[in-house]
Amino acid sequence: MSSPLTKVTDALQARLLSTVATRLVRAPSISLTSRDVAAPETVMVPTRHGDVRCFVTRAAADAPLAAGSTVPPVHVHVHGGAFLVGAPRQDDHLVRGIAGEVGATVVNVDYSTWPRARYPQAHEECHDVLRWVQSSGTTMGWDGRRVSISGVSAGGNLALGALELARRSGDPALRAGVLIVPSVDQTVPPEQYTSPLPPAAGKAHTPFVSSRLIRMVQNYYFADASRRAEPLASPLWNDEGIAALPPLLVVTAEQDSVRPQDERFVDKARAKGVPVTYHCASGVDHGFPQSSKKQDEPAVRELAELMRVHLTENLA
Repeated sequence: MSSPLTKVTDALQARLLSTVATRLVRAPSISLTSRDVAAPETVMVPTRHGDVRCFVTRAAADAPLAAGSTVPPVHVHVHGGAFLVGAPRQDDHLVRGIAGEVGATVVNVDYSTWPRARYPQAHEECHDVLRWVQSSGTTMGWDGRRVSISGVSAGGNLALGALELARRSGDPALRAGVLIVPSVDQTVPPEQYTSPLPPAAGKAHTPFVSSRLIRMVQNYYFADASRRAEPLASPLWNDEGIAALPPLLVVTAEQDSVRPQDERFVDKARAKGVPVTYHCASGVDHGFPQSSKKQDEPAVRELAELMRVHLTENLA
């Protein structure tokens, strides 16, 4: 049980993340494509919760899956941010890499975060955007039959939620999924989010995803504790949904406190017969995909190459 002071400080930090961090977070300057990629278009997509803004980045005309007169496939991307930070363009470098090196048009979803939304609103918004993407190929200029999805951190949870809602609705199957340091189990108590690495020089590594951050995620977006084990909230325990997943690329980080649950998810997906490519990025923590640190750049480039191969193979 958190103390009154802890509750107050958590609430203040959550509000700070949802306001200030949302405005300040930017993508790193790293370029992951050598091709010309146009700036994104802004499109308002209707959902059951109202219009959701999406940033549409068109496939580079000379990219592998868009070359010539080929209608490009389409990829849905869902950003992270602990369900608190609404900053989809923090992943512009990843989006541009997909558009430029794969040749898929990318729809980057600006879903609702706390305090505007609580579970499962963002999950439902992402599903509705996915359905719109699949049905809008003719008007938007992409192949709505060749669709993939990715998500980073909280966005990985939302991507899996969109896939689960699509399964329940009988929507067309997707070609591929990419999960980057995904959150897959909301039943893990905050105090269990510790570094998976042994202490170095007698001092434990302080993880990017801390107990405090998880308290905020659970207390604000997943405020109803009785629902945290539901399949949308905790896809690790959704056996039926896991068995129906498309071919996956799952990327974790060696220092990440979320890595143990992700590895259990990978093991379960493989046991259910899902084709899974798994990679653990060495020497980095949870936030490496958006890191501007020079020492994290090799891991970011490695991630981009893994995504290029996985999506090119499955969207062709």
